[in-house]
Amino acid sequence: MFVYTVDGSAAGERDSTFHRRPGPMPFVTVLIKGAKTGATTNADGNFSIAATSGQTLVFSFVGYKSREVTLTAQTTLDITLEPESTNLSEVLVVGYGTQARDKVTTAISRLDNKVLENIPYQNVASSLQGTIAGVRVQSVSGQPGAAPRVILRGGTSINNPNGAAPLYIIDGVIRPNLNDISSEEIESMQVLKDAASTAIYGARASNGVVIVTTKSGKTGKLRVNYQYNLSLSQLAKGYELASARDLITYQRQGVLATAQVSGNATYLTQLTGKSGYGTGNDLTNSTAFTTQYLTDQNKYKLTEGWESMPDPVDPSKTIIFKGTNFQDVLFQNAVSQNHHISLSGGSEKATFSAGIGYMNAQGIAITTNYQRLNFDMNGELLVNDRLKLFGRMMYSRSGNNQVFSNNSIFERSIDVPMTTKYVFEDGSLAPGLAMSLGNPEYYLNKLKGKNSTTNLSMAVGGHWQILPGLSFDPQLSLYETSGDGRSFQQAYYNGPTSYITTRAATGLYGKRTQYQADGVLSYGKLFQGVHNVEAKLGISYYQRDTTGLSAAGQGASSDLIPTLNASATPVSVSGYESRQVLVGYFSRINYDYMDKYLVSLNARYDGASNLGASHQWGFFPGVSVGWNLHRENFWKSISEDKLRLKLRASYGVNGNIAGLADFQAQGQYSVGSLYNGNAAITNTILPNANLQWERSKTIDLGADIGLWNNRISMLVDVYRRVTDNLLTDLSLPLSTGFSSVRTNLGSLENKGIELELRASVLPSSSTLQWVVSVNAAKTQQKILKLPENGNANNRIGGIEIWDDATKSYVYKGGLQEGGRVGDMFSYKQLGIYSTDEEAAKAPIDYLITRSNRTKYGGDVIWLDADGNGSIDARDRVYVGNPYPTWTGGFSNTLTYKGLSFYARADYTTGHTIFNYPRAQMIGQFQGDINISKEALQSWKKPGDKTDVPKYYWADQNAQNNLFRNATGANGSNSRYYESGDFLCFREVSLSYSLPKKLANVARLQGVRLNLTAQNLGYITGYKG
Repeated sequence: MFVYTVDGSAAGERDSTFHRRPGPMPFVTVLIKGAKTGATTNADGNFSIAATSGQTLVFSFVGYKSREVTLTAQTTLDITLEPESTNLSEVLVVGYGTQARDKVTTAISRLDNKVLENIPYQNVASSLQGTIAGVRVQSVSGQPGAAPRVILRGGTSINNPNGAAPLYIIDGVIRPNLNDISSEEIESMQVLKDAASTAIYGARASNGVVIVTTKSGKTGKLRVNYQYNLSLSQLAKGYELASARDLITYQRQGVLATAQVSGNATYLTQLTGKSGYGTGNDLTNSTAFTTQYLTDQNKYKLTEGWESMPDPVDPSKTIIFKGTNFQDVLFQNAVSQNHHISLSGGSEKATFSAGIGYMNAQGIAITTNYQRLNFDMNGELLVNDRLKLFGRMMYSRSGNNQVFSNNSIFERSIDVPMTTKYVFEDGSLAPGLAMSLGNPEYYLNKLKGKNSTTNLSMAVGGHWQILPGLSFDPQLSLYETSGDGRSFQQAYYNGPTSYITTRAATGLYGKRTQYQADGVLSYGKLFQGVHNVEAKLGISYYQRDTTGLSAAGQGASSDLIPTLNASATPVSVSGYESRQVLVGYFSRINYDYMDKYLVSLNARYDGASNLGASHQWGFFPGVSVGWNLHRENFWKSISEDKLRLKLRASYGVNGNIAGLADFQAQGQYSVGSLYNGNAAITNTILPNANLQWERSKTIDLGADIGLWNNRISMLVDVYRRVTDNLLTDLSLPLSTGFSSVRTNLGSLENKGIELELRASVLPSSSTLQWVVSVNAAKTQQKILKLPENGNANNRIGGIEIWDDATKSYVYKGGLQEGGRVGDMFSYKQLGIYSTDEEAAKAPIDYLITRSNRTKYGGDVIWLDADGNGSIDARDRVYVGNPYPTWTGGFSNTLTYKGLSFYARADYTTGHTIFNYPRAQMIGQFQGDINISKEALQSWKKPGDKTDVPKYYWADQNAQNNLFRNATGANGSNSRYYESGDFLCFREVSLSYSLPKKLANVARLQGVRLNLTAQNLGYITGYKG
């Protein structure tokens, strides 16, 4: 048999979904089918292999369809590889590498790039909201650019379920969040969910891993892209408040009612006081409110927009007032602009990509804003056929103007009575009652501050093809973030008469420097044409240093100099330095037999400096298997094009030390204080040398399904995760001098089901294309084990209530084995007593704290759960849990020629929210705040049928119909624990791409215009 040499080249076609480059492809594997002989294409896509006539060459490359060519007598081949179709054949970035979806045996989801196409996200983590099954994303601040809360599969913490953030990795560099990253530079985002996929990251991966890959250069001519976005934002919905007239009426009548039922006549002094409903105000700058009796001296105000009304408690007198809705004062129509320009290109030897962006975003609250400058650059150099080098750099600088208190501004400003003076008679801004309940425009403009955050990430590395199938990939990176800021509180009126000249000033500087080194040795080989083995062995070093300085002073002589040097009196100075080091050794072995039977083994051995000396190292294994049934011979009767099915299963162990301070295991000390005039050192945290990793063990069963040549694709996962050795604070006796010690106690279970579906409704030959995507996830949580403490179910906290099932008193809530974290209990409202006669039959209400506990018409009918004729703390009932059960979303994409329509929505169900503002504005807990329109539906006279009790000023001092020791978990009135279920219309975009002929006239390759509406509205029963 004559053996000859075949020379050839391999090239790839462009795939617009994944931006794979066309032209010559290096590192394509060329094998003789059924033999051990193989070759790899060089930088120009060329290869040479000794083969005989009749043998078959197999060409393969990740993300492209394998191609087989049977040799006849030709000695030259030109091969073109086609990209795999999406979904079951898409390429995913996994831990330290990539893998085709068809061979993935773990739970990994990829973000649809359409989500990033139209919206310049101020924080790119928001793009995960409703787009990835099992990921819960919540906005926790109204501040522009603020990071949202991201929780995967319910989190792994008992003490702080909302604090279990995933591990973020951007181009191989670990980062604490996704802040200040330009969405325009992102190529792909993957979420690794189960323990088998995240085990290779070991110590910090129990809450999942989010992997971000940024765009890189493409071979070809220089390509320049410019993107501009102009955004207009406004408050979608404010609180429905009663008018100033109604406020005065209900407050004054409410004071009479409270004084009457309580027997406390001193409350009547409120009617003539200097309050939002009292008549003791005047036109001078010494009162905060406009309400006052009409006199000859002030009647001219009625010609300046003021109103008048008869006094509800003395109709012979007239009250004048001016109403201001401070929601209109606080919120504005915000304008935001975003610019981004990128350049990319290169030759077969070298490619590059660079981008620069600038965002200037106003907040919808006055004075707030967010500014960000981004610069990204990366390049690759093919040194020779076996060596490729790369470098990446990401830089950002951002700053914002924040409010001084989210509570004082966003909640309490809504409470500011409408009768509060907005301006004084001289036209200057009036302060209102106080900083905590005053004119937001006045106070926000009295705080002067500036801050900035700088992020710098640099990485260099390479790919060394040592031998065919054997390669080494090293990467060294530096990630540094620094922040500086100052604030200066100008002299201000804390209310109309209290002038504060403290002029508090602060300054701070903090820096985080992170060093990371990774080296991965990879080996891949196809044995006998059917046994495919890929193995990785690596080491990772991570060091994080933090340092910071802060100082505070006061007593500046003027508002003109906002810096610390103007402070006459030093208040404090502090500084800190800290370090954490983690070292890991990891490996992964992937095996498949003819792409049918898949096995993956992962393992990592991690050591952490902030654990106890005897438990610093942990081993985290993972194993997963898969079966591509559509590759079996028996499947031929069905046809792979009609149905593709892969079954998979995985098990793995992860670690977690989130929330553990750098030196907590060793104990911590406080310095800088004096004791008897001498410098003192105080032991503040007890050491615990036995602190060890939290360990999460997850089993995941899944299926990947493709119908009709993948026009419909589906991912289904069912999982159970058990987290042991939970890092918990164990309470200590007061005699120890410490309130608690951090230790490992308890076990938590999370289990659920996830579904992701994508369907191309119309055939690919249709000019009109319609793609539908749906995802849904259900998560359930249960506490399995707590430390032995002698209580039933080893309960920690909780309350004693009547259990109708056992006809006995039991402890519910808190933390206890078999229960959930966060269960809430309240007094159940059954209705409202219509008359005094009905109310006379009511059980004794021990929540009314005075001796006279008489009930009247308009009071709440409470559930007497134990039927003992009295209402007390044991009559509370379960009203819900704040953590959702179901989350998900769906999207529709319609394209016709150059026109595209995209709509996306997301939903959350199964959780309960305590609507404290709603209860407060009916119950008037503070005594001098706005009332809601709902208060107008309150009971007023015998025979009234309503769900809103009689209006009392300071409800807790009257009949306690709403307050009832109001706390978020265990108090108040059940009516104000509301379903938090919602459906949000998150995005609607209409875009148009100009025909290439028109674009070419302007010497442009393409022009795309889009109009996008974001957060259009919510369908929800929640009244907040």
